[in-house]
Amino acid sequence: MPTHNTSATSPLRIGVFTTDNRDHWRKYDLPNPIFGPAIEALFEGFALFPQEIEVHIISATQKPLQHPDRLGPNLWYHSVVVPKWGWLRGAYAGCIRAVRSQARVLRLDLVHGQGTERDCALEAVFSGLPNILTLHGNMRAVARALQAKPFTYHWFHSYLEALAIRRAGMVFCNSSYTESQARPLNPHSCRMPNPVRSVFFEPAHVPPPKKDASLKLLVVGLIAGYKQPLEILRVLREWRQRGAPPFHCRWVCALSGETAYVRSFLSEMAAAQADGWADHCPAMPAQALRGEMDARDILIHVPKEEAFGLVVAEAMLRGMRIVGAQAGGMVDFAPLYPAFSWVDPQTPSDWVQVLDSPECRSPTRTNRDQWNSLLYHPREIARRHLECYRSFLHPSRAA
Repeated sequence: MPTHNTSATSPLRIGVFTTDNRDHWRKYDLPNPIFGPAIEALFEGFALFPQEIEVHIISATQKPLQHPDRLGPNLWYHSVVVPKWGWLRGAYAGCIRAVRSQARVLRLDLVHGQGTERDCALEAVFSGLPNILTLHGNMRAVARALQAKPFTYHWFHSYLEALAIRRAGMVFCNSSYTESQARPLNPHSCRMPNPVRSVFFEPAHVPPPKKDASLKLLVVGLIAGYKQPLEILRVLREWRQRGAPPFHCRWVCALSGETAYVRSFLSEMAAAQADGWADHCPAMPAQALRGEMDARDILIHVPKEEAFGLVVAEAMLRGMRIVGAQAGGMVDFAPLYPAFSWVDPQTPSDWVQVLDSPECRSPTRTNRDQWNSLLYHPREIARRHLECYRSFLHPSRAA
């Protein structure tokens, strides 16, 4: 058994269990790990505290991956290979066993599972070590939004998520909405917003306005039914037909596995692109996305289900006006940021009225000094993680 760190001054040895997206995307030839945006930002924050925390990142993969052993001054990376039987078809038993073994070799003080979308949450709660779980999305709510059929991916993960939440030592919830989903299953749930990558905190480079310039719109996210990109496309077509000011909308979106929905989106997007008022490009790196946000006026984000809304927080940092769904975790942004135009995500017919408002027809940039943007800075979120880790491991000292 590992000997846990009992000193209040020694660096904590933390294991973070997360997906390496090279495995998820089947891009095994890439040389470096690829993490989700919120997790990447968290690692940026942890790297600012080298004297206080030692982070061991562990990812289960289906094939061997090349990688550097060290990603930062206090960040180490480990991948463990798990055969196909050990994944979802085996309730992730192989992943749990392999990661548990690696964690014990490293003699960790605490492990932290990132998300319930795949294997990471179960690895943490069955590690045999003090554990914390972060909810990035609410798989039970997504399954309801998609009306997931029995034995499908989302149906299975909705049950695995409930199991993981019940067993977790503590649950970090990225919004009040996520907390409302988790607390009935685990009273040791607390609010912990997702951090935003540091590049979005850099000064904005907004091009000067051009006379008679067209309105520039942006949609970012997965091409999937509950994110509603096709519905946005149809609403914008209706707005254009009803006499909208000249505009162009860009979708920066990865394609999901929903074949019929993706096919419909691509077909209607091709027609809109031929008419010159819309286009679509795949997901892009953070700096390129930041440039898109600086060059465009309004972000449209109206999913039916949203745990947090990371792209909304990124757009807030770039000063964009946001047409956002008054649902899920996005409602937490309302008291913070002044440039929101709220819509009901279930009523697309009302979106045109919002787009026709003076605030959307002539949007202005919002200065960062108008709201407390540091709430989402990697340093601040990492600092809060450290406080929670210490109080979780040493509750008597925290008291």
